[in-house]
Amino acid sequence: MRLLFSGIGIVVYTGLCAYIGVRLFAFARYFMPGVKTLIYWPAFILLCYAFVFIGFMRILRLHFLQQIGSYWIAVFIYLLLLLILFDLLRLGLFLFHRNVLTPRFTAKGIGAALCLCFIIITYGAFHARSIHTVQYRIRLAGQGDSLRIALISDLHIGPSVEKKHIAKVVNVINHAEPDIVCIAGDIFDGHLDTVRDLPGIAEEFRRLQPPLGIYACLGNHDVDRMFPPGGGTERIEAFLRGAGITLLQDEFAAIGGNMYIAGRRDARPIGMKAQRKTAAELCSAIISETPRTLIVLDHQPTQFAKIEAAGADLVLCGHTHRGQLFPANLITKSMYRIMGASHYGYWQGNALQAVITSGAGYWGPPLRVGTNSEVAVIDITFGE
Repeated sequence: MRLLFSGIGIVVYTGLCAYIGVRLFAFARYFMPGVKTLIYWPAFILLCYAFVFIGFMRILRLHFLQQIGSYWIAVFIYLLLLLILFDLLRLGLFLFHRNVLTPRFTAKGIGAALCLCFIIITYGAFHARSIHTVQYRIRLAGQGDSLRIALISDLHIGPSVEKKHIAKVVNVINHAEPDIVCIAGDIFDGHLDTVRDLPGIAEEFRRLQPPLGIYACLGNHDVDRMFPPGGGTERIEAFLRGAGITLLQDEFAAIGGNMYIAGRRDARPIGMKAQRKTAAELCSAIISETPRTLIVLDHQPTQFAKIEAAGADLVLCGHTHRGQLFPANLITKSMYRIMGASHYGYWQGNALQAVITSGAGYWGPPLRVGTNSEVAVIDITFGE
């Protein structure tokens, strides 16, 4: 069944790429009549499938191809939407007996779509590299002093997210002066061999010195390799230890008095079998202690009802990127609402509260449109 859906996806993607290719070829032929078919189409096909060649053929060191493939995904999305809007506009004008089928009108419309697409991509590329701070104020039952948490997730360290970006994130966190730093998964992007300067990145993490420590859970992309399937997490675990980060894999740690933090294994690590404790199993050793406060790190915000039933007070998540690129954020908002959770921001159940961050990095296209790369700063007070 998976192969069937993959095949359908490839056919649909190829058809949409062909639509874009035909429109761009018409544009090129209008301004440059000498463009050769045998040059244009092979180059266009390589552009469309660059990310496939890199992923499945494991061309790990061709960073320029990785960047081209990553940007093409965003260009594909926005250029497709803009060209469809142009053709719908042209159809509407044609129905009102306007002469809109001329090569000149077509070339101008496609040119306008290309210009607008370029503006969106340029804005998104710069915007993704700007780290925003989002503030939350939460009151939890229990005893204790106030607590400030800096929450990040979805760094996706790899070909696009490197030491320079991590340094920016660390600077924003340090400026907030948190008591504890939490990392809600997807620290890496699925293949450590694509990461340049791992020691330098570890050094950046070591600049974080919160008094109560740094705690992390892993996400679905946190595997040593995605292709071929079956990569483990041993190298990632060793990196985190060397960077001064405590990894919680279906484990919990006391962070002061009657306060605990638990980290869940991810439900669907790519290329690996998902074997993890249920929320009840993870929390059972803690909930017998009263009064107590339990904070859970869970990469994917999909099991809020089960985590609430298990007795947790606060869950911190990532994964969704808030859609990362408009209009995907509208889709993720509906998806996670149906699941009884949320794709972003603050969520409250009967006894459980949650914060879902859009992430401090990005996956796939190295840009953000309609969303932010962010550090969530959560100020917690205690009392009934």
